[in-house]
Amino acid sequence: MSSNINRFIFFIIFFALIDQLSKLFIINYFDIDVNHLATEALYVINDYLNLYIVWNKGFAFGLFQNDMNFINNIYICLMIVIAVGLFIYGIKINKKIYFFSLSLIIGGAIGNLIDRYFYNAVLDFIDLHYDNLHWYVFNIADITITIGCILIIILEIISTKKKEQNGLKN
Repeated sequence: MSSNINRFIFFIIFFALIDQLSKLFIINYFDIDVNHLATEALYVINDYLNLYIVWNKGFAFGLFQNDMNFINNIYICLMIVIAVGLFIYGIKINKKIYFFSLSLIIGGAIGNLIDRYFYNAVLDFIDLHYDNLHWYVFNIADITITIGCILIIILEIISTKKKEQNGLKN
């Protein structure tokens, strides 16, 4: 295995681990009962940031909330397929610049996948708001996935512009 692929795997594990450690910290520090998955306000950090426990039994942004194991298993399978597909895609294109972006996405997906496997829900706890306007409560995995997607979009825009410039020169 090349050193680029080793770094790719390292960063995937690193981002999944950071997400899981942040969630374990919240669970242990605030003594969260993981058997009852209750939503609760924990701590006000400042005027814009709270720690607020939400157990997301749905999909992105809490869509399709459910308590059915069957649906949860579908989510798990879907996330595994996407993570494996992105990993294979990353190996196939073998561009170092994409490895970091894809590792953010895959690591975040694995972090949320671990929650779904152990709790049948994803632990979200970061509540950003301005006055009474609250964004969706999210976690570190959601941050890494979002940053990874933004970086890939930027890389694709840059790549497209370079291809267009090279096409004009020929």
